[in-house]
Amino acid sequence: MVLANFLTVAGLISVAALLLWQMHTDAGNRSQANANSLVQVLGRDIARNVELYDLSLQAVVDGFGRTDVAQVSPELRQLILYDRAASAPGFAFLLILDTHGTVVSGSNQSVPKGLDRSDTEYFRHFAAHPDDDSLHVSPPAISRVSGQRMIMLSRRLSNSDGSLAGVVVGGIKLDYLRSLFASVDAEHAGTVTLYGPEGVILMREPFDQSVIGTSVSEAPSYRRMIAMREGNLVGPAMVGEGERWFTFARFGIEPLTLSIAVVPATIYAEWWQRALGLGFVLLGLCAITAGLTWLLRRELGRREQAETRLVAANARLTAQATTDALTGLGNRRRFDEALAQEWDRAVRGRRPLSLILIDADCFKGFNDTYGHQRGDEALRLIAGSIRAAANRASDMTCRIGGEEFAVILPEIDAAGAEVVAERIRAAVMGWAMPHAAGPNAVLTVSCGVASVPEVLAHDAAALVAKADTALYAAKAAGRNQVRIAEPSKATLRLVS
Repeated sequence: MVLANFLTVAGLISVAALLLWQMHTDAGNRSQANANSLVQVLGRDIARNVELYDLSLQAVVDGFGRTDVAQVSPELRQLILYDRAASAPGFAFLLILDTHGTVVSGSNQSVPKGLDRSDTEYFRHFAAHPDDDSLHVSPPAISRVSGQRMIMLSRRLSNSDGSLAGVVVGGIKLDYLRSLFASVDAEHAGTVTLYGPEGVILMREPFDQSVIGTSVSEAPSYRRMIAMREGNLVGPAMVGEGERWFTFARFGIEPLTLSIAVVPATIYAEWWQRALGLGFVLLGLCAITAGLTWLLRRELGRREQAETRLVAANARLTAQATTDALTGLGNRRRFDEALAQEWDRAVRGRRPLSLILIDADCFKGFNDTYGHQRGDEALRLIAGSIRAAANRASDMTCRIGGEEFAVILPEIDAAGAEVVAERIRAAVMGWAMPHAAGPNAVLTVSCGVASVPEVLAHDAAALVAKADTALYAAKAAGRNQVRIAEPSKATLRLVS
């Protein structure tokens, strides 16, 4: 039952861990999928508008190079050059600068002619790069024409010989990009950032004016984004501190990069709430299970202790039932059980087995002379001598009658049994306990030994009879001696 409870708790924890791991994985995948979708949708929108802006610039470049356009009236030339101007949302105006950077015309009649724009980043760029005829994106700046913060898109105007004839430039209002980015729920989606060439931040949501126009080209995460072009990565924040999960893509004629950076803690905030809730529920279930298990273990422990006490009591009763109270040796019942067991073992293993029967000499006269209390002391002395001589763990010593004792010696032949019997006899005599009625004036014992396969015995009772015969022979010969049962003429074969 305890094991079942443990397995139940382990199962609950395993299932909860698997569920939490799956929820954790799903949260990351869901966040990444949302970021990928948002980057694609927002990127396509920005790329489409930039393409529209560039078409307006390209129309000016194409019309500027035609001689027939230069020969028409100013009103018609204005219509031809700027017919596609400001067709995209957020597009402010178009300007044409001459080779000196002076404004010569614009899509809006209110544009001041003769304004010197030679110090602008885009004009200096084309002046320094005579071979660059691609779309150029400038960092955000305040327009001197409109007074608004803009991102300037520009293209080179060339003479027929390829020399710089001027620059056509258009402005994208930062407010338009800000409103476009504000439609994104940055609190949940993450930080949305548009990067221009050289890692210049063109727009960012949540909006922070202080970082608009700064470059992050040296940031490790930006370098990895440029190398990968699109995808996902985990790296340090480019603005601020900590780690971010970036989802990004490059797009447009002039490479622009759009990224969404998410703080990992934001991704897993909801997961943590669910994990804590599930954890508390699981903890409660485990606590209840543990409490029930403890109560069960306590009850089982009490029952086990009761059973142990009962077994110990039964063992004591069994020991008392098979132990001689006076000497501490086995009694007649223990002798019969042990002899039967050893006989069967000897037969199965074809091993020798010896039996010694011991009798106190003239013990009735000892009791008559010294009394029964002294007689009990004599019996305990004999028992101690027997125990000291037969001291193997497998030896069995018993008191089988008033003054009769027996020793069962497994795997001991007749010669070994004789040595043990002689030790017992000598030990008893060595105590020199006075015995005026005995033949030697001290307490002595006589021993009879019988061993298989030296003697022919078909069962344990026959072995006892052989040892008893040898004991009577010892008494008849004068007592205080050891006699060995006569060997059979044919050696007994032990068979099962």
